[in-house]
Amino acid sequence: MKKTVLTAITAILLQPVFSQTDTVKVKINDPNAEAQKYYNSGINNFSNKNFNGALGDFNQAITLMPDFEKAWYNRGLTKFELMDMRGAIEDYNKSISLNASADNSYFSRGQAKAALGEKPAAMEDYSKAIMINPSHAQAYYYRGGLKFESGEYKASIEDFDNAIRIKPDYAYAYNDRGSAKRQLEDYKGAIDDYSKAVVANPNLAFLQVNLGSARRKNGDFKGAILAYDQAILLKPDHISYNNRGSAKFDAGDLKGAIDDFGMAIRIKSDYAFAYNNRAAAKMKQKDYKGCIDDCTQAISLNDKYGFAYLNRGSAKEMLRDFDGACSDWKKAGELGVGAGKSYHQDCK
Repeated sequence: MKKTVLTAITAILLQPVFSQTDTVKVKINDPNAEAQKYYNSGINNFSNKNFNGALGDFNQAITLMPDFEKAWYNRGLTKFELMDMRGAIEDYNKSISLNASADNSYFSRGQAKAALGEKPAAMEDYSKAIMINPSHAQAYYYRGGLKFESGEYKASIEDFDNAIRIKPDYAYAYNDRGSAKRQLEDYKGAIDDYSKAVVANPNLAFLQVNLGSARRKNGDFKGAILAYDQAILLKPDHISYNNRGSAKFDAGDLKGAIDDFGMAIRIKSDYAFAYNNRAAAKMKQKDYKGCIDDCTQAISLNDKYGFAYLNRGSAKEMLRDFDGACSDWKKAGELGVGAGKSYHQDCK
């Protein structure tokens, strides 16, 4: 979730009242002014990520001024940060009851409902926010995200289109629109969107990872490696190394691939995918024992990893361990790997 922006209200400072016949100051207690002071303190605490302090301040503001709509809304944001989603929803409900055109309250309530897995209800709230404020880029973006998660890729693209129309530098919207196009196998369209996302925000490593993956799908292995290079410069994590290794594998650079898979494993020692991928590269190098060792390690980390059984079976076959190969292929087939079922048909 993006950083939540709260708007401060300047507290009203009461001026002393003077009598014309003496100089005695009259003190006036205004609960609304006190409420605004607590509200502003809550804003400051929220900005400094002191959410418990902010919660206490907003509680005081609401106690002093029960119809303080912005205090209800911002207390909802605070409860969201404290992972009290139900409490946040109650506060957004109150905000909406005080201001039926509070588009951000509908949007934020949608965020809380989405966090609880209540996706249809979240969708309704995002739509309501858009109805009130057709320029609410985030509401379009997050509604598009829910459509993407439901497999409605074309519909999600329409929402991402609108988010980008409103906010042309919306890197996340370009990224997710690219991912929707990738799911529809429009790899050129995906590459174009990921590239625009990178221009909008060149400091997000995952954008380069996604660009590399789309280029790899489109057969541009050199371009994919260049994108992964940039991702590693920004954030040298196991995913970037693993994916660059896969691109090098596709390009025929087996040594480079093995080195990258090894780096991924050094960063994350329980990363089963990298063990299996390194095994595949070793198989290509005819290092069958090394392949078996890596597959076995991948299986020890994830005993439902069908492709690791498939690859181990193929290496065992090359070492003339036919019973072992058939056993692994059978297991791969049971785990849904079609090639495993096909290979096992040749076993007697």
